[in-house]
Amino acid sequence: MNKTGALGCLCVLVFFMSACAGLKGENTADKPLAGEETAHEERYEAEDAQIRGKIIRQTDKEGFSGKSYVSGFTEDGDKIIFTIKNEKDGFYDLVFRASGIGGKKENTIYVDGRCEGILLTEESDVFLDSVLKRVYLTRGEHRITLEKDWGWLDLDCLYLKESAPMDDEVYQASGVLADKEADTCAEELMKYLCGIYGEKILSGQYSLYGPDGKEIQMINRLTGEYPAILGMDMKDYSLTAAERGAQPQVTEWAEEYWEKGGIIALSWHWLLPDRYVRGEWWQALYADETTIDLEAVLNGRDKEGCELLMKDLDRMAMELQKLQKQDIPVLWRPFHEADGGWFWWSRGGPDCYKKLWRLMFDKFTREYDLHNLIWVYSGMGEEWYPGDAYVDIIGEDIYPAKSCISAQGDKFLNALDYTDTVKPVMLSESGFLPEPENAARDGIYWLGCLLWGEDYLIREPGCGGHSDHLLPGSVIKNFYNNDKVITRKELPDFKEIIALSES
Repeated sequence: MNKTGALGCLCVLVFFMSACAGLKGENTADKPLAGEETAHEERYEAEDAQIRGKIIRQTDKEGFSGKSYVSGFTEDGDKIIFTIKNEKDGFYDLVFRASGIGGKKENTIYVDGRCEGILLTEESDVFLDSVLKRVYLTRGEHRITLEKDWGWLDLDCLYLKESAPMDDEVYQASGVLADKEADTCAEELMKYLCGIYGEKILSGQYSLYGPDGKEIQMINRLTGEYPAILGMDMKDYSLTAAERGAQPQVTEWAEEYWEKGGIIALSWHWLLPDRYVRGEWWQALYADETTIDLEAVLNGRDKEGCELLMKDLDRMAMELQKLQKQDIPVLWRPFHEADGGWFWWSRGGPDCYKKLWRLMFDKFTREYDLHNLIWVYSGMGEEWYPGDAYVDIIGEDIYPAKSCISAQGDKFLNALDYTDTVKPVMLSESGFLPEPENAARDGIYWLGCLLWGEDYLIREPGCGGHSDHLLPGSVIKNFYNNDKVITRKELPDFKEIIALSES
């Protein structure tokens, strides 16, 4: 079934022509024009708020609303604290009139000392609305804090406005897979996922060493449960790692966890071939450590590069076929976090990214008849979205401040806007666990939550003790033992369901 590299490159152009059809244009209907102010309620000026750290008052930029605006947020600990008052219990959008300095920026918002979410602010010569959506506030006085994370911000003022009501239709996903020839195992898993979506949250955990990894052991020791979803990385199946003797066991571990009743989620930190590596081979996933011109590879100017990438895709497809032969469906999550710019697959911008995604989709489904995959997009932005015909689930990778337990409703609602079609939205990688009762109150039901491993759970490498540094054990216990969260033992017998459906 494997094709030569030259034939693979020839196929690329054919795949791209079909893949580029039907791109979703940017929806700007509800976005204010640059400098345009939306309708607001009471305004709280930044220069009148409590300022901590090296933030300064400025008047250089035009369009500020009060006597001045504040600028900086360049040092750790820099923060501004607004004291606000609302008249009734309810959900509110926190609207910060701001602009990023030197690019878009993310900074942390706290409400009464509790981490509520991450505020994304675009770079601009004028002040724009940066909104943290659907924050629940009780009637009375509250302290709203914006604290430096990425920093580098100009901030004019803060508004509050009542949030739009949640639409129940956001959870009415059809369950129809992008792959029109999907195997029964993938169809049945997707049917189950859409059935629980909006009512329950699937527990999930990444583990470097599979079902017996320290993270899985720690979850079980803390909670008595096992995660419904086991997340693993296919990085060492990259030819760059294989050529150096890597002998990964991820597919075997996937088979083992499936046999135990769990769901499998696979990511791929794809290591580029040596030809494009600046430094150490194991850093060949990072944009700064590689030299690939992705556009040249994709349009055929770099033929050798095209052949090398095809070989990697061939190798990965054949590995995934091992799971297909066992009727094991996979939540397949390639090319994550493109919006951050730190991985090589973001080189060339959104257009190249979408071409690369569609190339993989077409190669896997058409050339290798891989139909057991459920395609999870976690590129982190509408402009990178490959299109409904290539995506089944939208994933968000979120790392808020430590000990955060908010539902991160703002990120959930933003992800819904990537497409006009209802796709389930999950936390495909997270540094936190949402408090289930808060999620239910807010009406924010992520399909699942896959917690990252390492120091989010483990005290230090090689040590089995739990670390409270980023995620207290009490938060993990509360999450896993809540009746709104599904653990492995609460999953249906997928093997029986698939067998019955195929009979």
